[in-house]
Amino acid sequence: MAIVGRPNVGKSTFLNRVVGQKVAIMSDKAQTTRNKIQAVYTTDEAQIVFIDTPGIHKPHNELGEFMNKSAYQSLEEVDAILMLVNAEEPIGPGDKFVFEKIKNYKTRKFLGVNKIDKVS
Repeated sequence: MAIVGRPNVGKSTFLNRVVGQKVAIMSDKAQTTRNKIQAVYTTDEAQIVFIDTPGIHKPHNELGEFMNKSAYQSLEEVDAILMLVNAEEPIGPGDKFVFEKIKNYKTRKFLGVNKIDKVS
């Protein structure tokens, strides 16, 4: 399952919380994750391989293009996509940009609303 979304929606934090250990670096600075990171969540009944991807954005330089390419390649390798959005912010052009990029993939898609603990 690829975890995708805009930069700083909490993809790495979500991954670390789900697998129960720090496998992905977390930072308030955008674009901390520059390559995909894989982690496995295991229960008695199943295993899920999560892929934390760089934040999808409109690139302004070669590094941005590289990070988007890494995220898009992950979408080709998975059976499901989890798109995270930030509950603290209204759905905006960045979220719509990510949705447009993933909507035509022929795989299951899920929407996760992150940071709900910060909303009253």
